[in-house]
Amino acid sequence: MQINLVRKITNQKIDCRVFFFFSDLPFEKQAKNLALEKNIWEEVKKDFKARIGSTQVIYLSQGGKAILIGLGEKRKFNNFVLRQAVQQGIMQASTRNTSSLVLDAENIPNINEQSLELISYACVYGAYHFVWHKHPEKGEEPKNLEQVYILSRNQNKKLTEAVKRGLAVGLAANSIRDLANHPANVATPTHLAKHAQDAAKSYGFSCRILNDKEIKQEKLGLIEGVGAGSEEPSKFIVLQYGDRKIKPIVLVGKGLTFDSGGISLKPGDKMEEMKFDMVGGATVLGVFEVLAKLKIKGHFVGLIPAVENLPSGKAMKPGDILTAQNGKTVEVINTDAEGRLVVADAICYARKHYTPRMIIDFATLTGYIVRALGDYYTGVFANTEAFNRLFENASKISAEALWFMPLAREYKSQMESEVADIKNVGDSGAAGASTAALFLEYFVGDVDWVHFDIAGTAWNTRPKYYQGLGATAWGLYLALNFLRSLK
Repeated sequence: MQINLVRKITNQKIDCRVFFFFSDLPFEKQAKNLALEKNIWEEVKKDFKARIGSTQVIYLSQGGKAILIGLGEKRKFNNFVLRQAVQQGIMQASTRNTSSLVLDAENIPNINEQSLELISYACVYGAYHFVWHKHPEKGEEPKNLEQVYILSRNQNKKLTEAVKRGLAVGLAANSIRDLANHPANVATPTHLAKHAQDAAKSYGFSCRILNDKEIKQEKLGLIEGVGAGSEEPSKFIVLQYGDRKIKPIVLVGKGLTFDSGGISLKPGDKMEEMKFDMVGGATVLGVFEVLAKLKIKGHFVGLIPAVENLPSGKAMKPGDILTAQNGKTVEVINTDAEGRLVVADAICYARKHYTPRMIIDFATLTGYIVRALGDYYTGVFANTEAFNRLFENASKISAEALWFMPLAREYKSQMESEVADIKNVGDSGAAGASTAALFLEYFVGDVDWVHFDIAGTAWNTRPKYYQGLGATAWGLYLALNFLRSLK
């Protein structure tokens, strides 16, 4: 896809135009500002209310079609409304065999670098389709959206560069979505490792892959235990980018390429969705692609334990005791609480081999966070409040909603084991997202640490007007905005 920022469109044949309207401003005034044909908008205004999520498709006398998208009330307008509206418009156009599109930004207030980067990102994101394994009949192949023109009176070099950055981030997000949407028989630990190696060569960061033997040599006993039941070899992916003379920010991504629950087998219903259990790892990979593409200053390390959790005669069992890399022992009460095990070992590896400035992890860790926050908010747990404001700002910029959750000390006693240093699930089953975070904190020590439980937001199980089914790449854009804000 190409995205260009332009003042006007001349001579180009355009398949579709996308216009935005506020519900609390006069429709006629907005339509005139957009130079929409009078005979068309006089008809449309009778039915189009411009509420958030509303849309209207019309056909223009000069050819092509127009899609009207509602923004709701102007006083409530923010980046969440903007991103969702742009994605909605692009999705609507993409399903109507569109190869060229004009996105008219004249009605969007306060166009600047930040908003244009977000618009560009949303254009790429909204045009995404996962088509790797589909074979349409000859002549029924849909058109790809190849050319997008963002129409705006505001024009300068910085705004043009912002559009280019948004395109780069959007492509990385779609790469994450491709990785996660592949079935588990394709996206194996080996596949994930190969993708990391290829990305490292393409974008200019380093990548080291630890195989089964090296995982054992490193005494990563929790990762080794989780992968023991699979015939697929486990991989531990180590990424690095930037100035190695300074303390790194370490990003850890849970990379369970399939999670059956192991011996503590999950119910069969919806188990196919467990191919998405590696989205945290894919997110970290996407972050490194963007860091290198945009040449973000700093020192960054990415750690992705890529494993499968399957039942077999060799699989870990409830009651087993595993030893983490730091020597701490873990009693496995439930083999389906495996994500915290592999993330904990990755945290141990970070502390052993680096002196982290901070550790950030992305993990589809618990079903409890879904029950608490649904599929819109990501739960955030941290052992410090020093970065809360920066993450809140990053969330507002990227339009990815988060909610700060309690790292409740009152539940620490639930993790006590009679036979090991700690057990992998709490006693009561209540506050499961908090006890999972407390388990990870046990291995963090005194390093600043932030944990994102993305189990509810990493993939869509229901279609939304601005987002289709499947992987969402939640956290990529947020992480980038946070890392860019650090001094």
